[in-house]
Parts: sequence; structure tokens; C-alpha cells
Amino acid sequence: MKTSTKAPEAVSGSATKVLEPQPIRITYTVEEAADLLGLGRSLAYKLAASGELPGVRRLGGRYVVSKAAFDAWLEVPECLRV
Repeated sequence: MKTSTKAPEAVSGSATKVLEPQPIRITYTVEEAADLLGLGRSLAYKLAASGELPGVRRLGGRYVVSKAAFDAWLEVPECLRV
């Protein structure tokens, strides 16, 4: 039995991959906000439930964090935070 040592030819178009545009997200998960703040998951959910985590909205049983509100809160100087 003979084996071929030739490399297989590339199939036309197989090397071309079309990247689909990703939707722009306007929210963070509580876990993502926790990571940005260096907090643990449990504490972040506690803060979300108490209203202390900025930009949090509850949708059914799920919390989402508004990126705009959260990012704006991060930009406010410490001396001006209430």
C-alpha cells in the first residue's frame, strides 16, 4: 500500500472566515461589575439587591447593570460621591 506524502490542497474559500458584527452591549452582568470593582460575586449581588451598586435594574429574577450609569459613577471623583 502506497501513502502519499503530498500535502492536501486547500479547498477554495476554506481559509476565509467572515466575522459577524457583535451587538453593542449596554449592560454589564453583576459578575462583570464585581470584576471591575475587584469584589466577590456574593458581595456584588448583596450590593445590587440593596441598591448600593450603581445602575442596577431588576428584570424578573435577574439583575443587570447599566454600563452608562456604572461607568459614569466610576468617573465621579471620590470627594464628590455621596
